[in-house]
Amino acid sequence: MGFLEDQQAFLRFCQIERRLSPHTKRSYEQTLTHYAAYCQSTHQDPYDVQSARRYLYVLYEKDVATTTVSQKVSCLKQFGKYLAREHGGEPLFHELTAPKRRKTLPTFAVPTEVEQLLMAAEDQDDSFLQARDVAIIEVLYGTGVRVAELCGMDESSFDATLGFVHVVGKGKKERYVPVGKYAIEAIERYRNIRREIVQPSENALFLSQKGNRVTTDQIRYILKRLRKQSGLHKPLTPHSLRHSFATDLLERGADLRAVQELLGHESLSTTGRYTHVSTERLRSIYQATHPRK
Repeated sequence: MGFLEDQQAFLRFCQIERRLSPHTKRSYEQTLTHYAAYCQSTHQDPYDVQSARRYLYVLYEKDVATTTVSQKVSCLKQFGKYLAREHGGEPLFHELTAPKRRKTLPTFAVPTEVEQLLMAAEDQDDSFLQARDVAIIEVLYGTGVRVAELCGMDESSFDATLGFVHVVGKGKKERYVPVGKYAIEAIERYRNIRREIVQPSENALFLSQKGNRVTTDQIRYILKRLRKQSGLHKPLTPHSLRHSFATDLLERGADLRAVQELLGHESLSTTGRYTHVSTERLRSIYQATHPRK
């Protein structure tokens, strides 16, 4: 088998057996395709670890973001493990090391900034976009779900009576997340308009203007558009609203393990990063208000 065949088999393995998200699978596909193109253009063996090192060095030279390089290293190592499993031998690329990441606090929106996004959504002329975008913001901020989880919601995922939404997270793991009254009202308003355009065969809760399930890229574009319309200069993303959800809960005394369950984190240490955000905000409040700071 050639590299392309191995790549396609690996991607099928990721989708069927590992049940990775479409976003991760797409990222792996882009990395391997880009790596294969680099090896072909430079006449190098894509199965040689030295070729991979030279490829990563080119990325460093182009000042590609550290997080992006780390993702590509992870992809190559997972691909190498897969090849070893299928063909035997030592895993390719296991010697590759990811660059050290700078520890930065996640970007989040304060409640007033969320209100600005909601106002921008309300100001739209199109009634469908108005209702849908308000519901999207309310759900992202009110539940802390990942953007891919929001896109994967079906009409049946939302239970207004119980006030919960059924979420399918990473690795197809399921959880139920409570929904606040503002999000419930926004979803119900949107659903009334959704019924006018949806096709009988479409189960997705959140739709594009064409009546199809929204994609993660479309959600990111919606947030970018609303951020510009609202005059916000902070680079807020769907994930920023997830950060905001966790931070606001912790600052109001929520238990860290409860927040872990709501976010769908496997590790408590992942959730723990939000305590640093809270600490920084408390420090800024202290510095601004305490007379003996």
